[in-house]
Amino acid sequence: MEGKVLVIGDEETVTACRLIGCEGIVAMDPDDLLLKLESNVARDDVSVILVAQDLAEPVSDEIDRIISRTKKIISFLPTSRSRGKPVNMRELLLRALGF
Repeated sequence: MEGKVLVIGDEETVTACRLIGCEGIVAMDPDDLLLKLESNVARDDVSVILVAQDLAEPVSDEIDRIISRTKKIISFLPTSRSRGKPVNMRELLLRALGF
C-alpha cells in the first residue's frame, strides 16, 4: 500500500505535521473530527490516517468501528493536550500488518 499520510486534528498539530510533509485537515471538535475521518477514509491516495488523540477520545468507539471496516492504518496521534498513557507497540504493529 503506497500513499499519503493524512493528519486530522487541532490547528497546532496539523500545522506541525504539514511542516514535515503530511497532508492535514483541521477539526474543531470531536464530532467534526469524526465527520472528516468518515469523508477521507475512502480516499485512494491516503494510506495512513493519524487523528489527534485528545479530539478522538470522546468518539473513540465510532473511530474503532471505522478502523474495523477499512484496511487503512488509522492511529491516534498524541498531541500537546493529550493525557499520557503507555502505547503497546506490538499490538499496533500487528494490527497494521492485519493480524
